[in-house]
Amino acid sequence: MKTIVISGASSNVGKTTVAKRIVRLLPGAIYIKIGHGKEKPGQEGEFFHIGTKFSDIISKFGNAPFLIIESNSILNEITPELLVYLTGDSQKPSAKKAEEIADIRRGERIDASKISDLARYLSVEESTIRKIAWISGARPSPPIAI
Repeated sequence: MKTIVISGASSNVGKTTVAKRIVRLLPGAIYIKIGHGKEKPGQEGEFFHIGTKFSDIISKFGNAPFLIIESNSILNEITPELLVYLTGDSQKPSAKKAEEIADIRRGERIDASKISDLARYLSVEESTIRKIAWISGARPSPPIAI
């Protein structure tokens, strides 16, 4: 199982949209949101409250090939194979670490060697990583059309 974390500067920067689009690229992927509040009826994916242990998530979804996790707080417990950071106008304190260690950042270029490395870590095609970069608002080098 491989983990991809979608983090962001604050609410309403597009984390859910990006996460759901990435899920569609990866057969068998499970979307997980970790946050405050309540699970919304009819919402795609699985909701867990902040503070849920990663081991509890694994016990339920450990057989999935990919977990796409929307969260900043999960980074206190795991190091994902891929971390996507979505910038915003203001940054919550929990987002600082994510911004510093992200593999893909909205608005930034990602070079071909990084794309190759990420594809190898995730056991996917480089074209999939390029699509994830585009979905996330980063720009892979060289550019592609999707």
